[in-house]
Amino acid sequence: MAKGRSDLILRDRLQFVPDASGNQTTVYGRFDLSDFVSTLERKGLSIKEVNIMLRDSNAGNTGNFSFSQGDDSNVSAFDVSRSQLKVYATTRAYENAADVGIASPDVLHVEQWTTYLGPRSDAGPPAGGSIYLHSDHYVFPVENLHPDGYPVVTDLLIGVAMDNWTLAQSKTLEMDVMLVAEPITISQKQLTEMLVQGQDQ
Repeated sequence: MAKGRSDLILRDRLQFVPDASGNQTTVYGRFDLSDFVSTLERKGLSIKEVNIMLRDSNAGNTGNFSFSQGDDSNVSAFDVSRSQLKVYATTRAYENAADVGIASPDVLHVEQWTTYLGPRSDAGPPAGGSIYLHSDHYVFPVENLHPDGYPVVTDLLIGVAMDNWTLAQSKTLEMDVMLVAEPITISQKQLTEMLVQGQDQ
């Protein structure tokens, strides 16, 4: 979607801490939009883009989040490790990230990673030490899920969940979130639909 002269660029930084096994149950950070939305004044935002950057501020000189995982020095021909990560933007607080997909109501943006660390298919016995790392990353952005923009009159929730991400064990991780949004006037019909949806949650 093309950016307009009236578009706002909004930024926030959120934090979460996976457990000692690199797991994170579904948690949310709240992106505060109260300065720009009001149901009484029928002021809203049309969300056009959601951009999410994961950060590890303790990772050396760069602060880069590692999208690989695991300790390859201990991988044998019989070891397989899979890790998964999902982040998403929504106006509905889903109890489990496993329920969030591109057909889920009130979901604006979804990203997911799956990494595999283990032996190559042609690896020999454990002493061979032939290692294979593969990572899949899928992005389902607002531009695809809601091509005309997604109208909101509330704060936005940024959800995250993680399974077996061993390099993130007990670390404070950060998510930088940047929105591109256009101020809009919410029609009475839109407002009624949003209120009904909110009661259904």
